[in-house]
Amino acid sequence: MDLKQHYQQAARDTCPIYTFLDLQVESIEGGIYRSRTPLSNNIKNHVNIIHAGPIWMTAEYLGGLIAAHNLDNPKYQPVIAGLNIKFMRPAMTDITAETEFTAEDVKTMKAALEATGRYDFTIHIVVKDTSGKVVAEADGDYVVKDFSNLM
Repeated sequence: MDLKQHYQQAARDTCPIYTFLDLQVESIEGGIYRSRTPLSNNIKNHVNIIHAGPIWMTAEYLGGLIAAHNLDNPKYQPVIAGLNIKFMRPAMTDITAETEFTAEDVKTMKAALEATGRYDFTIHIVVKDTSGKVVAEADGDYVVKDFSNLM
């Protein structure tokens, strides 16, 4: 199992809704993080387009993927603090959500966790259909810290 499949399976194991959506990890290379959700009857709405919820979830997942890929200490976990999304056009095909988190961003995250035990970050996420048309854009705010007291 390659690393992308590992993250995909870990997400499905901890949040079974990702299995229902068939969420897939497409990229973790070069600071580009991309997830895909295939079009299926599970995610269509009453007018036969992808429901807003799965679009939101495909975008939101990227913050968790960033943390999973870049942090070695499992005590640090990401949670979403907010996600502002703008839906631009109907999604009638598979969708991909993509963001960038650079090596410099990773250094900043690790330094903040070492210094304070917490890291807050915002990413800009673009969701596209299979023809490359933007169906949504989102800004996600995430918190990474030790949440073991809640588990």
